[in-house]
Amino acid sequence: MIAEFSEFLESFSVRYECCGTLFSFPDKEVTIRLVPLDIAAGQANDMAANIETGPTVDELNAATNSADGGERCIYLYEDRWRSGGEVIRKRILAHLGRFRSIFARKCEVKALKAQQAADFLEKYHSYGTSRCRYRYGLFYEEKLVAVATFSAERPMRRLVGGEERILESYEWVRYASLPDCRISGGMGRLLEAFVSDVGPDEVMSYADYEWSPGDAYIRLGFKKVGEKPPMRFYVERTTYRRISEKKASADKRFRGETFPKEKYALISNLGSAKYLKQYV
Repeated sequence: MIAEFSEFLESFSVRYECCGTLFSFPDKEVTIRLVPLDIAAGQANDMAANIETGPTVDELNAATNSADGGERCIYLYEDRWRSGGEVIRKRILAHLGRFRSIFARKCEVKALKAQQAADFLEKYHSYGTSRCRYRYGLFYEEKLVAVATFSAERPMRRLVGGEERILESYEWVRYASLPDCRISGGMGRLLEAFVSDVGPDEVMSYADYEWSPGDAYIRLGFKKVGEKPPMRFYVERTTYRRISEKKASADKRFRGETFPKEKYALISNLGSAKYLKQYV
């Protein structure tokens, strides 16, 4: 994987330094750590005794024998690299400054139909589509360039100004943009459309630690309120398809499947940060 990733960078004349599985880039405030399948599987085995906490980012650093130097680090799992095709490669290049810039103020926001949003997310979001109630798209020159989806209302008991209240809470379920684009203000524009239409008391979302600690949410006025523990996935060794361990245990399609080690690797992701923004 290291040699293959190096060749990819060199094919685009990207300057880099490599120390084991860690790639750093001159004048870039980002590093990329490769997570080969055997490393990810080892982490999953380590967390088996403590499924609630699992491996932390620091623990994964120790497992790959290098530190991140204080820069933002992307964790590129081998199954993502091998199954993501052109989309994952464009996304990596965008993080390294090779992208097309679009300003959200020059885009149009439209409500999307379920299939339209699902097709975009299946292609461009790391975890594909998911159940949602509200769907918005950002269009630039009549082309769909970003999608955001939100859940239905959930009543949540909160302490607001010293008083206990029941708030109308919504989850920001998905956001994805074209992988070779940077849409300045895109997330904020889609969030504003949802808030204007629905009027939520609060919006909650998660930032995937594989890609980001959630700086974009901070810039939008969210506050970090917790973390979601790592999840484990079975990865098929030939197709690199991920199947969540939770889904495998609950979905009747996988009933009786033993997931043998020679066919599947059981890996752990890094979990995610939980963010919340209130409007009350």
